[in-house]
Amino acid sequence: MFRKAVLGLIILGQSALIWAQIRSNNVLISTSSNSANTLSVQLRSLNGLGNFYTSTDPDSAFYYAKRALDEALESGNLHQQAQAQRTIGQVFYLQGAYDNAIAYLTDALAKFSQLEMKPETGQTLLSLGAAYQFHNLWAEAIKEYKRARSIFEQLADSTGMAETYGVIGHYFEKTAQADSAFYYQYKALRLYEALDDPRGKAIIYDNIGSVYEDLGQFDNAFEYFLLSAHYDSLCNNLPALVNTLNNLGDTFRKRGKVAEAVAYTNLALHLADSLQLNYEVLSAYHDMAKVYRSNGQLSLALSYYDSAYEFSQELFNSQIAGQIANFQTLYETQEKEQAIARLEAGKRIDRQAKNSLVIGGLGLVFFTALVAIQERKRRNQATEALKAQKALSDERIRNIELEQQALQAQLENKRLKEEQFYLELEARSQDLTAKTLHIIQKNRLLKDIREQIDQLEKESKMKAEVLEGLSNSIDKGFRFDTEWEHFQDTFNQVHDDFTLRIRSQYPELTDSDIRLCSLIRMGISSKDISTLLGINTDSLRVARYRLKKKLHLRHGLKLKEFLAEY
Repeated sequence: MFRKAVLGLIILGQSALIWAQIRSNNVLISTSSNSANTLSVQLRSLNGLGNFYTSTDPDSAFYYAKRALDEALESGNLHQQAQAQRTIGQVFYLQGAYDNAIAYLTDALAKFSQLEMKPETGQTLLSLGAAYQFHNLWAEAIKEYKRARSIFEQLADSTGMAETYGVIGHYFEKTAQADSAFYYQYKALRLYEALDDPRGKAIIYDNIGSVYEDLGQFDNAFEYFLLSAHYDSLCNNLPALVNTLNNLGDTFRKRGKVAEAVAYTNLALHLADSLQLNYEVLSAYHDMAKVYRSNGQLSLALSYYDSAYEFSQELFNSQIAGQIANFQTLYETQEKEQAIARLEAGKRIDRQAKNSLVIGGLGLVFFTALVAIQERKRRNQATEALKAQKALSDERIRNIELEQQALQAQLENKRLKEEQFYLELEARSQDLTAKTLHIIQKNRLLKDIREQIDQLEKESKMKAEVLEGLSNSIDKGFRFDTEWEHFQDTFNQVHDDFTLRIRSQYPELTDSDIRLCSLIRMGISSKDISTLLGINTDSLRVARYRLKKKLHLRHGLKLKEFLAEY
């Protein structure tokens, strides 16, 4: 079975030659036409080429996007400006120039938002979040991801939501929050399955495999990477297949299966080399060295380490050269634009000066006789205008001061209301805590009394019926606490109608289940919960297990975490 899989992947690798041929054909588009419609088509074509080459040939992507940006700026096409800026930002992101990437993506985002193009805004937020994440600005990254999720949910865009859930899951994977990572990856997978999108499923299967790999569960990781490779093959996504093959090799290497690790890593290396995917080639070199080193074949490991070092030096020099060329292009373009602006400004000044001389000469002759009369009239008009302007300025200043005072009053009222709200919330929270402690103390006392009664039944000569009646009364005190209704009202005020919301979503929950959910949501320990409910710890454990089944929690998700975020 393994040989068949390897043979199939080798055959699939031959199709990389087609991809390489596509990449080598840099189509140049003439932009000499003055037709507005033709220019719009050319701008879309240039931006389309820039987007096409983004992940495979950054230099070509930058070239086409820069041409599109220059012509869009000249024609005033705001939409195409934003498209080009986003592509340039993505090129800088892939080259590791994250500050420049963030700057261009932020500009593109502002334009898409101004044009109210919500799908484009959502996609740009995802790119901006990725730039923040790889720049180790984690708080900014998750903020942009959540903004994108909100947009796609408003649009009911299943593809956009699936992509967003995937990147949020990847964010949680990188921040070592495996449960949250699984939660969002499976949400994305369900959407892609509903859409029957093989490319999307390939990405999510690869992400899930990475989470399992981080957890050291290499057998599970292998199964998901294999599913990812299957869907990469179906949609002929060869660059993604290279990464998946490398991941498959890693799972074998980490399990000590050298032959299989070498086979998959070699496939990744040859396919990456044929596609000229430099970073994947470098990764494959490193992985091959790790495989041979773990097997004690140090000479082969050293050979691949040397190849990786030499290739990384070439890649680094090429990357630096590309960044320098891009920055030089931007600098020269800015210099050129400034020079043109200065030249045009100089020409306008020369024309204005010549016209002024001619008109002034004629006007001097014509108006000399009227100067004395008009001078007095002009002075009077100027004086009146100055007075009117001063009065208007004073009125504006008074209006501004009144507006500022009104705004200050509004802000103060808002602040006072917020303080009052937080004080009330704090009071309710303290009341809830106090009542909970009271119930705990009361139930502990009842428990102690019941234990003493049990002891008396054994030692005393009192009638068993009397003692049994007292014990039953205590049990009723445990089961039917009269303060529960008031406790539940206060709890809902503090926790945003928690019991109403969970009862609405899960109608099969009993009153006992609702109580247990509320106490867990408050963070009360299992020992205190058992005291509050008048049950032992074994019964509480069974109740928690049954509650998880009623809430349909997937394996691995803790009840406490689910209720804390509900």
